[in-house]
Amino acid sequence: MRAIQISVGLVIVLVGLFLLLLTSGWLTLTMLDLLGYALFLSGLIFWIPGLALRRVRPWLTALFIPGALAFALGAGLVYTQRTEIGFGAWAYLWTLLLVALGVALLAMYFLGPRAPWLRVVGSIIGGVGILLFAIFVMIFSSEPTTRILGPVLLIAFGLVFAIGALLPRK
Repeated sequence: MRAIQISVGLVIVLVGLFLLLLTSGWLTLTMLDLLGYALFLSGLIFWIPGLALRRVRPWLTALFIPGALAFALGAGLVYTQRTEIGFGAWAYLWTLLLVALGVALLAMYFLGPRAPWLRVVGSIIGGVGILLFAIFVMIFSSEPTTRILGPVLLIAFGLVFAIGALLPRK
């Protein structure tokens, strides 16, 4: 019960800080900004029951899936609205939804009922998302620094994959 009370209190504080920034003029918002922040915050709120009640009701960790997807979609909207990149970035940002789904499934495995398939499926979906992100950011990004991110991610992903094969199996 205390965890829920603390979580709700923190959400209220975050909403208050957000409204303070908005009314003081430090933050200007469009409708798409509001949508992005609403999705971002709702994604975080979906994680609260799964984290707070995971020992009593482990199936509540299933709320990590819509939470992670809403969080990633909101973060992508805020990113495209707050930078000069614009909506063209969605040519590669959509792959982060796959990464978010993989992270949600891995979080369900580690924090909820330890069904082995969650770890396998989460790793596959998240890995495919990272691979596609690296490829598409290399192809579609217009910023030179962002284009470098693709090959660096591919190198890191390949190293993790190769080193993972050398680790002893249980």
